[in-house]
Amino acid sequence: MRLVKLLNKGEGIRTLLWTFVKSLQALPYVGLLIAMIFFIYAVIGMQTFGKIALQDNTSINRNNNFQTFPQAVLLLFCATGEAWQEIMLAALPGKLCDPESDYEPGEEYTCGSNLAIVYFISFFMLCAFLIINLFIAVIMDNFDYLTRDWSILGPHHLDEFKRLWSEYDPEAGRIKHLDLVTLLRRIQPPLGFGKLCPHRVACRQRLVAMNMPLRGDGMVTFNATLFALVRTALKIRTDPPEVDNEELRLIIKKIWKHTKPKLLDEILP
Repeated sequence: MRLVKLLNKGEGIRTLLWTFVKSLQALPYVGLLIAMIFFIYAVIGMQTFGKIALQDNTSINRNNNFQTFPQAVLLLFCATGEAWQEIMLAALPGKLCDPESDYEPGEEYTCGSNLAIVYFISFFMLCAFLIINLFIAVIMDNFDYLTRDWSILGPHHLDEFKRLWSEYDPEAGRIKHLDLVTLLRRIQPPLGFGKLCPHRVACRQRLVAMNMPLRGDGMVTFNATLFALVRTALKIRTDPPEVDNEELRLIIKKIWKHTKPKLLDEILP
């Protein structure tokens, strides 16, 4: 338990541990895919190589064989590591058949199949280059998300904006423009102003530069505010605003043909 307490002091260790925890949510699906591949290959191996005799001087012996399903699965686990090619060669045609198998007299050396080459190489390729990389991809995806540069504008900023806006207006309609200044100073850049931004600078420079429409009752709408923040952060046609607004209207209509004129009037003054 003392070792667990050390996790609170090491940010890097916490990030790695949290990455592992988040990855566990997706790893069961990868594990299910692995189980399906092992099941299919084990059944094919039993049907194709299950009659080979067990000889201690070969790679098909009492420990490595396809005569039962558990043994076939265990052998496939072994085949993902070293010496899998020896098992493949021991399963080629011309091998001694098991005395209890159904073979005709004089055909005791007819067990095995050329399918062993395709069988083992394809299985090794799937396990070595696909399945293992799936595990790594899931873990790296979560690690990249947890260690990403949060200063880059992304969906997480939208979630933060919606959450803080709901404190003033749960219906995402409109709030007072004075509350908007307080709201934007609570949101860190690049979407918001940040708590270090002086109140005067936030009002006179940042909000005016956003060219955001203000209603007659001193209220600002959710859509217009979010659009202006994203537009300003990404510097999308912000100078001069009057000309850029008309061009931006045409671009939005071209990309999203079903955009309502009322929404365009709301976000583009």
